[in-house]
Amino acid sequence: MANTTFTGPVRSQNGFEVAVKNTDTGAFTVRQASFMPDITGLTFADTATATNITIANSVIAAVNYTGAAACTVALPAAISGNIVVYVQSKDTAGGTAALTFNVLGTTDAWRTGSLIESRATNEVAYDTSTVNEGKLTFTPADATTNLFTLGSMIAFQCFENGVWNISYKMAEGHNKTTGAFAFAA
Repeated sequence: MANTTFTGPVRSQNGFEVAVKNTDTGAFTVRQASFMPDITGLTFADTATATNITIANSVIAAVNYTGAAACTVALPAAISGNIVVYVQSKDTAGGTAALTFNVLGTTDAWRTGSLIESRATNEVAYDTSTVNEGKLTFTPADATTNLFTLGSMIAFQCFENGVWNISYKMAEGHNKTTGAFAFAA
C-alpha cells in the first residue's frame, strides 16, 4: 500500500500490527504495536497497598507499595479490549519485598516474547516472557535507586483473548540502577 492520509480516526478491534519485510529473503516480521495507551475515560483509583490487590478493567490504580511488605496484584480476565494501568504512587526504597502481578487463572498469559527492563546487576538488562508465563515480579533494592519507583507505570492491554500485552514507563536518570523484573510461570 502506498502512503495514506486519513482525516478521521483509524480503528482496529484487535490492536495494530507492524509488518517489516526483509529485503533479502522477502520474509515478513510481524509485531503487535504495543505502547502506553491513551487513558481517556479510564477510572482512577487511589489504592492502598495490601498483601493482595485486584485491579478491575478500565482502571488506573495508583498503588502506594514501598517494598516494605510483599504485594500481589491480580489482573482481570484477558478479554480483548480490556486495559489496566498500574501506577507506582510512592518511592520503592522501603525494603526488598516483592511486587508481583498475576494474570487470571491458567488460561491467561503474557504475550510470548514480551520484554521488561530490569536492573538486577546495576546495568540495563531485559527479561523475556516465554510460553504460558503469567507472573511478573519486581524485586526492589532497599535504596532510592530503583528503576521502578514514584510515577512509574505498567499498562496491561488485551488485543486477543487470553493474552496480555505489557508496556511500561520506568524512572529515568543515571542513578536508577537497581531493581529487578522477571517473568515466571
